Amino acid sequence: MGWPMKKRKETVEWTLHREYFRIALERYEIIKKLKKEHDTLQAIFKKKKAMSDDDVALLADKNDAIGHETLIVIVFTALCLEAFINNYGIARLSKNYFINYLDKLDLVAKWIVIPRVITRKRIGPGSKPVQDLSWLIAQRNRLVHYKSREIPIDKVKESDFFWEYDAEKAIKTVKGIVAKLKAIDGKVETDWLSLS
Repeated sequence: MGWPMKKRKETVEWTLHREYFRIALERYEIIKKLKKEHDTLQAIFKKKKAMSDDDVALLADKNDAIGHETLIVIVFTALCLEAFINNYGIARLSKNYFINYLDKLDLVAKWIVIPRVITRKRIGPGSKPVQDLSWLIAQRNRLVHYKSREIPIDKVKESDFFWEYDAEKAIKTVKGIVAKLKAIDGKVETDWLSLS
């Protein structure tokens, strides 16, 4: 007769990266619709001799809505990538090891160090996916550490706003860096990247 076996509790992986990415994708779909509406209106208005103040205001409203949705995409893609790499590190190492040695790393460092510790391979710090991740973190930081300021109207630049192409780049950043990790660790699950 053997020792009585202790019943093992059933567990489920609890992470939010899929949900964060789903939110970002839903908002990106809204952005694409708004952009199409904006471009259609702009084409109609350009056929006129001059745009009215109402025409200009309508286009500005569409751009504002695109910017609003884009900031959501940026924040949620950054949240997604942090939740994903944290989950990857904890699942492949241990929660104690992760918390004691890796948790305090900044997000870019996590994406470079954690795969190296686990696979002995690395995602190159100068690679396009890491450069894109650095861009995404800079945009996220611009939002979450926002400092108000006054600037003359003639000094306002296009880069002071968020655009449809920023949202697209944020989505591509998630897909690109996760694909890079999958290339060095074939066990990485990527089905969630095709959420609709």
